[in-house]
Amino acid sequence: MDNLLEAAERFLVVALFSALVGLIVFNVVTRNLFQVSFQEPLEWAPALVLWLALLGSTLALKSGRHIRLELLLRFCPPRLQRLASAITGSFGALVMGVLFYASIGFVQNELAIFGRIAWLSIIFPLFFALSGFRFAAQAIMGQGAPEDTSGRPFGDHRDHGRAAR
Repeated sequence: MDNLLEAAERFLVVALFSALVGLIVFNVVTRNLFQVSFQEPLEWAPALVLWLALLGSTLALKSGRHIRLELLLRFCPPRLQRLASAITGSFGALVMGVLFYASIGFVQNELAIFGRIAWLSIIFPLFFALSGFRFAAQAIMGQGAPEDTSGRPFGDHRDHGRAAR
């Protein structure tokens, strides 16, 4: 299921980025060639950037490329690393669950105040739900814990010629 979510997120990131570039290019071309500028693309651009940033951060969380503060864990035994990963994953899932609940109320308020345009704020509950899922997966399956303490950066599983020696 996580791989299917990742594929959907990647597709959405590509589509949103393409839309962002298209809107900006369209506005620049119409402004320079026809002396007509449209306000809507300029209003949508920050929302698209927000969507891209939040979806990109869930993809970073999936691949273990998010910011982690685990300098001391490099020197701990693997069992302790897995335990710390389970604890941080559980805590992250709990925090994301609370924020998901709060973001539902936020979206309802936005819709009541701003009407249809407020649907763009649906990214917040979506982000918190996806992040909570990823943290829960980390807690349950031990994802996110460093594989070894070989001195290589986390996530760097390239051989670097070591197998030939």
